[in-house]
Amino acid sequence: MKLNKSEIGLIMTLLTLSFIGFIIKLPAIFRSHDRELHFLFYLLFALFLTLLCAQKKVLNHILISFFLFLFGIGIEWMQEISNKILHKKIHGRFDPEDVFFNALGLVCASGFWFTYLIVNKILNSNNNENPH
Repeated sequence: MKLNKSEIGLIMTLLTLSFIGFIIKLPAIFRSHDRELHFLFYLLFALFLTLLCAQKKVLNHILISFFLFLFGIGIEWMQEISNKILHKKIHGRFDPEDVFFNALGLVCASGFWFTYLIVNKILNSNNNENPH
């Protein structure tokens, strides 16, 4: 997994924005959809990072998923810590359901990605067997 400076910058920017986004309180319109937003964010971010960094390497995909899982736990933990440090609830608390939906998004992203790899392999093997 070799990344250029612009790819590293993009990833760091997205992680920073994600961190800020998960620490601050959601606008009222989104609060009833918190679980779905956790799921969707982790699904899309895992697919994005996998396509950018892992290409077709399973180990890289597993490392990305593991890192994102730890990132999700870290965000939840930071919410709890920030509430204690600031003596003010700026977002929420450590919520195991959020961690579950983060993990569910990662599992679904892995399912999509592995399906893509299998279909791609089948199509490439068919093209190699029947060249026109």
